Amino acid sequence: MTFPYGQTVTLISRVVSGTDAYGNDTYSETSTDISPCVVQPASSTETIQWTDEVATDLTVFMPYGTDVEAVDAVEINGDRYEVQGDVSSWVSPFSGHTSPIQMRVRKVSGASV
Repeated sequence: MTFPYGQTVTLISRVVSGTDAYGNDTYSETSTDISPCVVQPASSTETIQWTDEVATDLTVFMPYGTDVEAVDAVEINGDRYEVQGDVSSWVSPFSGHTSPIQMRVRKVSGASV
């Protein structure tokens, strides 16, 4: 499936590359431009009780077979969003046709307590 008016999204893949002084995993990142993708607004919320924080969610569709993990991120129009959970991928049991993978991504800005 192609998207004639899709846009390029940068996939930021993360892999564990070591541990820090406290035993926590450290990650290295590699960036790959993926095209064509569809980016749709999903939701936006603002928290103002003891903080001033805005969370913006998007739904992103990428070509079938794109390898995306829950620890990855994407960059869209210069903003970095974190992948939320596992991506959805589907193959029709009737025709064998594949659908684009679907993921929810989130950007949080502002201050939090």
